[in-house]
Parts: sequence; structure tokens; C-alpha cells
Amino acid sequence: MNEREFGLKIKQQLDRSLDLDAATLERLRFARGQALARQRVTEPAFALAWVDAVAGRLWGSPAAAGIAAAGAALILLLVGVQYYWQQSPTVEEIADIDAALLSSDLPINAYLDKSFDTWLKRSQP
Repeated sequence: MNEREFGLKIKQQLDRSLDLDAATLERLRFARGQALARQRVTEPAFALAWVDAVAGRLWGSPAAAGIAAAGAALILLLVGVQYYWQQSPTVEEIADIDAALLSSDLPINAYLDKSFDTWLKRSQP
């Protein structure tokens, strides 16, 4: 027996024991129709509801889980900033590159020429 059949059997049992006049039954039927017309139909949406439950079990309460998540995000941000800071060239490195360009026999315009890079790649063994 599925859910629909079970609901119909319950309805039949309730109808048998119900002793109402026809006008009252009609008003109830009309009210039920209005309620069904106003009922919102929900659509499934993507949600991470399980994250709150897992975090609550791990850290005791959702508030503590939120604080832990914020702390983890802050640590990741700081690590990212440090990595970016280390990868960006320092003033000394830029000065060395400028000095090498200025002391070279090759004019600066040769480095700016797009075909120069191709020529360098072809000329290297």
C-alpha cells in the first residue's frame, strides 16, 4: 500500500464517522479548495544544510562553528597575501634588471621588439 492509498483509506474512515449537513460539508470543501489554491509550490534549491550540522557536532554549537570558519578563512587569506608578497619582485630585483638593461650593448628598443624574443628562442641551442 503506497502513501496515496493510505491517505484515501484514512479519508474514508474519517468521512464515515463525520456527521455534518450538506451545507457545512460544502463550505469545508470550498475552504479546502481556497487553501490549496493559495498553497505555495516549493522547488528544490541547492543548500548546504548538512554543513551546519557537521560543524555543530565538531565544535559544539553553530556559533562556534561560524567563528572557526571565519578564523580558517582569515588564515587562508593571510597565507595568500604572504605568498603574493613573496612572489612579487623586490626593489633590488627590479634595480638589477634595470642595471642589466642599461649596461647592455643592446638598445632597449630591441627588448621591446616582439620579434626579438622569437629570434632569441631560435638562436639558442
